[in-house]
Amino acid sequence: MSVVALAKIPRPSKAQRIDTIVESARKVFCASGFEKGSIVDIAKDAGIAEGTIYRYFDGKRSLLDEVLHRHYAVFFDDVQQTLPSIEGHSNRLRYLIRRTLLSISGDRGICGLITRDKRPLDNETPSLSQDLNRQIAVLMADEVKAGIKSRTFHCNTSPSIVCDMIGGGLELIAYSYMRTGKSIDVDKVTDSISLTFLSGIESSDPTTESLANLVERLEQTADRLDHS
Repeated sequence: MSVVALAKIPRPSKAQRIDTIVESARKVFCASGFEKGSIVDIAKDAGIAEGTIYRYFDGKRSLLDEVLHRHYAVFFDDVQQTLPSIEGHSNRLRYLIRRTLLSISGDRGICGLITRDKRPLDNETPSLSQDLNRQIAVLMADEVKAGIKSRTFHCNTSPSIVCDMIGGGLELIAYSYMRTGKSIDVDKVTDSISLTFLSGIESSDPTTESLANLVERLEQTADRLDHS
């Protein structure tokens, strides 16, 4: 009788183990919430001993931070690659609004974690999602400031107020999505938000506006003459 040597199964690398743990944490937190999701549940989903998780993470909070960090990393990587190729500050601001909506609507479980994580755990230390959302607000504010400098936007536009209002609107959409589960029409909502804000802050060329008014008056005069 011949003996067939069993192939030795290679042990997963440290990076692979961390990836498995983080993915299991994402699944557990999205299904049960951060408070109810446990290390025991995460270890069970990952198929490892509970103690193995503590070799790489301090606890649930550090696991949640890693889950959120990886989610936002996709967002910022896309922004870094795409934003420089978009011409016009209005178009760039619109892209940031749309990309944020895609991030909200792409994973309802993660959206729930983020909306709950925005509430600080104490009065001094902001959560990771709060910090990363500030970074998104900074990107938007930079576009508004650049637009003011180039005279694309009115000189009296307040970048902080514009970004606070856009951020507040996006946050309300996220909460509504979590409450109702109704899908978000990303393009429609992007158009609506963009139209609301850009129509209020975009600057118009006074010369062009005067010429347009003059043409309109001439056309009205011509119409009256035709009917006289």
